[in-house]
Amino acid sequence: MENFSKVAFEKDLVRALGIEGGEATEDYLLAFLRKYFGEEQARKIRETVSQDLNFFRTLDPASANYTEMQILSVRRGMAAITAHRIFDQILSENPQLLYDIEVIAKYVQKDTNVEIHPSAKIGVPFAIDHGHGTVIGATAELGKRAFIYHGVTLGASKERSKTQRRHPRVGDDAYFGNGSQVLGPVIMENNVHLSCGVVVRDCYLRKGVRIALGVRVAEVIVPENILIVGSDDINLRRYAIKDKGSGKIDWHEFETFVPGDYE
Repeated sequence: MENFSKVAFEKDLVRALGIEGGEATEDYLLAFLRKYFGEEQARKIRETVSQDLNFFRTLDPASANYTEMQILSVRRGMAAITAHRIFDQILSENPQLLYDIEVIAKYVQKDTNVEIHPSAKIGVPFAIDHGHGTVIGATAELGKRAFIYHGVTLGASKERSKTQRRHPRVGDDAYFGNGSQVLGPVIMENNVHLSCGVVVRDCYLRKGVRIALGVRVAEVIVPENILIVGSDDINLRRYAIKDKGSGKIDWHEFETFVPGDYE
């Protein structure tokens, strides 16, 4: 990106996304994208943004009758995602601008109360509802159709994966209830759902895992398609599993997860 002006870009981004008050409009957004990316890339970014906004609309009844620009104007988690799409496109071709983009991202964080590190890799579509206090770390990776509520952290622990990843890697169709915390080089396969207040640290969650309200899970490999409803305060590898058919609860001890053995 030749002759990149941080000051000019900040000003144009604020206007395009309705940051610090005001409304986003199609004209402003398209003009901004064309100015900085050209016609072809602008079209691709706008298509990605459209997929995100329409995905959000299907999940939020309060936005069912809103246009894309209305959603972008008042659902500020979606403004944070749109800004991330823009930052990601810049960094894919101009990684040397990371510091400048992080400085600009402060405007988005202040307005939306959502902090997505510009280096995070996020699939399409993606949605954040409310979003206040949500944090997504630099080496986080999310698949398609992830849905996040407010107060969610995809953060780091002291552990690293074999490839030095510090943050979670999440598959498709993930759901994060408000206040859920996923810390360290966690691996979450497809279709994992975390209820409100769940804490997951340094784990491998196989596909279809569900974790109930407020449960804490650490340093284990959780088998696929099970519902965890409780944990043992003494034996951190032992968890209460509820049978989805009968409702019966049994206790199981899981295999230990060693993050450094996985990418």
